[in-house]
Amino acid sequence: MGMAQINFTSDAIDIGIVTVNDLEMLNFYQEVLGLKKEMEIPFPGLGTVNKLSFGSGYIKILVLDDKPKNINPTGNFSTSNGIRYITINLSNLDHILESCAANNINIINAGTIIRPGVTVAIIQDPDGNLIELMQSE
Repeated sequence: MGMAQINFTSDAIDIGIVTVNDLEMLNFYQEVLGLKKEMEIPFPGLGTVNKLSFGSGYIKILVLDDKPKNINPTGNFSTSNGIRYITINLSNLDHILESCAANNINIINAGTIIRPGVTVAIIQDPDGNLIELMQSE
């Protein structure tokens, strides 16, 4: 069997986040981080996807109609395996951290230089998902 190769039609990978905490999650991603809501897509019997744009990608917030059967553990990178964080590359790290602080968002790391010219901060959204904010100069 040969190796498969995806023929990408986009230069971004969209991220889906499942929640029942719609008001806080949408406020965080739209008002604190500044993403723009492009559309709402209802899925009867499941919930509604709120498609929020950033660059050429999307964060899709799926608001479930009912509570999920299981809850993922929140915490730091080593809490459990699987997808533990997303990375947002930006050029205004200080401004976003100020917005997070003003909105009582959990800032785990307010900025560490990980190599020359690259600063990283770690925050949590209202559901406890980790977000790495990376600024390169």
